[in-house]
Amino acid sequence: MNMRILDTGLDLTRPITPQLYEILRQRIVDNTLQPGERISEAGLAQEFDISRTPLRAALQQLATDGLVSVRPQVGTLVAGLDVGQLNEAVFIRSALECAVVEKLAGSAADLGALDRMLALQAAAAEIDDYATFFQHDEAFHAKLAELAGTPTIWKLVQSVKGHVDRQRYSMMAGIPMRSRRAYDEHLLISDRIRNGDVAGASKAMADHVASVLELEQ
Repeated sequence: MNMRILDTGLDLTRPITPQLYEILRQRIVDNTLQPGERISEAGLAQEFDISRTPLRAALQQLATDGLVSVRPQVGTLVAGLDVGQLNEAVFIRSALECAVVEKLAGSAADLGALDRMLALQAAAAEIDDYATFFQHDEAFHAKLAELAGTPTIWKLVQSVKGHVDRQRYSMMAGIPMRSRRAYDEHLLISDRIRNGDVAGASKAMADHVASVLELEQ
């Protein structure tokens, strides 16, 4: 089947709005779009060769996430880091992901699927490739939820952690070898799950999630 995929990465055989949302969200997270920067609907529509309808829907979703703000007579701007939303998102994420690892540690779950992911993380951490590590980090947490039989939990986490991701990316980009520490934390989490240490796995996850707040201290 002939797939129509644009140079921009948009696959015209799939819904456009979710793709635009992911692309723009990543640009905000990695600071390609900087806080306070005005987002030009006309410019993006031209870049992606699309109408403004799906673009506005994607921007509305980003506004719901607190990543952009719409100001009358000004337009759509990239939001600054909201510390209140960051703290709330860390609280929610910790509660959900601690529950995931507690369930895994209390069961006989096969964690073989994590080994390949941890190997990829190790390779990225070794050369401090934080952009690649970030992607593997996301996949690791998503896989934990999947292995626990609760994939919807990761979707819930994703819906609230926009500011967390911005902080995590800034931390990895700004602190040499920070990705190595995150990798070591993942190893500790997986080891405690494998050992059936429910309390230990939960604490390791809580410490891992909360580490993003260190830049605010």
